[in-house]
Amino acid sequence: MRRWVTKALTLALAAGGLQAVWVADPAWACGCGAMIPGSGGTMSVAREEAVVEFDGTTEDVVMRFSTQSNVTDAAWVMPVPAPATAKLANVSLFGDLAFAEEPVPAVHHYFWPHLGGSTGDYGAVAGGAMDGAPRQPAVQVLSDQQIGEFEVANLASTDPEALGDWLNQHGFTLKAGTASRLAAYTSQGWKFVAVRLATGSTADLNGILDPISLSFPTKTAVYPMRLSAGATTPQNVEVSVLAPHRMDATSTPVADQPETSTFGDWIDLSDFGPSSTTLASGRMFLTVYDASFNQPSLITQDYTFAPAASDWVQHSTYDQEELLAWLGIPAYLIVLLVLPAGLALAGRWVWRRRAPRNPAGSPPPPDHLSVRTQ
Repeated sequence: MRRWVTKALTLALAAGGLQAVWVADPAWACGCGAMIPGSGGTMSVAREEAVVEFDGTTEDVVMRFSTQSNVTDAAWVMPVPAPATAKLANVSLFGDLAFAEEPVPAVHHYFWPHLGGSTGDYGAVAGGAMDGAPRQPAVQVLSDQQIGEFEVANLASTDPEALGDWLNQHGFTLKAGTASRLAAYTSQGWKFVAVRLATGSTADLNGILDPISLSFPTKTAVYPMRLSAGATTPQNVEVSVLAPHRMDATSTPVADQPETSTFGDWIDLSDFGPSSTTLASGRMFLTVYDASFNQPSLITQDYTFAPAASDWVQHSTYDQEELLAWLGIPAYLIVLLVLPAGLALAGRWVWRRRAPRNPAGSPPPPDHLSVRTQ
């Protein structure tokens, strides 16, 4: 396989949620796979973002990576639970999602006017063949597709050593430790997506790479992370899950460290315009998980997601102060106008209660009790 895809590398990088893990010469492994820079170069991933859309039978993953690199040639491998198809994704998708996730104001009313306004402080509201039958090769190339400047191959193997050898022979030079970690996926019958830049490509692999989308059948929403255990630097990954309902993380990368979502609400993908063409349209629930792994060696599991018990809404908030008002009139003005009038009425009422019953100048009452004298 001579011509492996450049945007497909970007594509695969985006599709697998790259994590910084040394593999060889040097190479970086990622949450969903392993990235291998060209000979003598280095590449690290500062941040990994992924959008996982799951409808119960099919998963679409769009990935984007922010990298620091001094190479113009690289390759990438990602494990998937079933053969996947790949395509480039719209670069504006992540910006649209970020807009949907913007914090909402937590309003605090005040009575008397004062200088200042909103505070602006942010706060988070969490097998081998049968005897006599033809033996299958140790590594099978299930498909080989050209995408832009990249070539993407779907691989199948139950032998992690044979898979590592095949990858090494085709320009994916893996270190022994990373190759052995492939056994966690080959033992479960997972497949592998391999992406390589086209020969002679001048793609820029330093900065934010173009996103890539992978689609594959699965019964469980999953985002692979186990290859990140070999990382030598902290890992930062954000996974946004789109589904018919809120999704809980039933499995997280570090077994004894459960994670809570940072955002959850209904969004309408039809409002996104062209950026949502990678995904389904219509109203879906967006649940976001954002985590940092300072000790990648503790990673032993993948992210898996399942419907939550309820579609509760969750937003980050920021403090915002507002002058207390009624029908658009500041409450303090109402008080200043009504209070004097009320006091005047109360005073008049008290005065009337205390006034004499027979004021001066009024005729005296008839004297019915006078006695005649003889």
